[in-house]
Amino acid sequence: MKQNCRSERENATALIRHQRPAWLGCQVNMIFPREILDNVARGFVADGLPFDPSEAGGKDMFGVTWVYEPEAHGSMVVPGHPMLDEPGDWEERVTFPDLEQIDWEAVEQRCRPLVRPDQLNATMVFTGFFERLISLLDFENAAVAMIDEEQQEDVLRLFDRLCAYYEVLFEKLRRFCHLDIIIFHDDWGHQRSSFFSADTCREMLLPSLSRVVDACHRNGMLFDLHCCGKVESLLPVMIEAGVDKWDGQILNDIWGLLDQYGDRICINYNEKVPTATPEEAQAWAASILSHLSPDSGKAPFIPARSLCPAVLKALREQSEAFYK
Repeated sequence: MKQNCRSERENATALIRHQRPAWLGCQVNMIFPREILDNVARGFVADGLPFDPSEAGGKDMFGVTWVYEPEAHGSMVVPGHPMLDEPGDWEERVTFPDLEQIDWEAVEQRCRPLVRPDQLNATMVFTGFFERLISLLDFENAAVAMIDEEQQEDVLRLFDRLCAYYEVLFEKLRRFCHLDIIIFHDDWGHQRSSFFSADTCREMLLPSLSRVVDACHRNGMLFDLHCCGKVESLLPVMIEAGVDKWDGQILNDIWGLLDQYGDRICINYNEKVPTATPEEAQAWAASILSHLSPDSGKAPFIPARSLCPAVLKALREQSEAFYK
């Protein structure tokens, strides 16, 4: 494969598309407009205006209230008071946001100066299908609804309606925020396993996931599924849906999965290395490259933000020589 990457954006895109990168350690530029209330509720706003963490939390786009925890830098729905008693209630009790009411020209005016033509420009879209079900029903009820035959049709109708919302949202984000990639947030597992089987995932989530991936691609963007937990058993479903990249946790067998599936889906390797001596940095970079072959089309997407300067420098230098 010919090495022709020059900018951060070109290099990251090549890596995601299984072409030979010029180096490892990718920069991603994040944009979070506050008009998407999920961003405020979850404490992620970056749109050209100051944002104080004390403003985080509150109601999201669907009227669900989130509480922001400053120490955790994240938000959660207070359990025990779900908006819905059962999935079928959504058609009467959930109001879908009208995205046409947002002043998208104002969003573009603020966000356009933040766009980096030399980097991948991204946003994270909260909240995915299963997480939205949890936010409306609480976790236990949502988990049961995914496998209860009497509730599954109601869940699938909700997911279908969510797809219509995401299709419009993706088009707006592409047109007015000039994004290259959507990071779609939907956690499917916990520390030891997935929340549901691959068969359930295929039955309940694959049709909707495929639809939003297609919508993303139609708008000229890549699709990155941010999916935490030990969900390696569900990776084939992500591949069937056409997901370009999986943003998972290193509690999964990343190197084994990269070897097995890395030519069909780009896989994140998101180990945080906040400090390192020069010797430790060189050793860490060498250990990464020891798992790889330069012409395999299987390279991990390693976010630069997770690495201290010494480690990022060592990884860049060693990987440039490796792929040259």
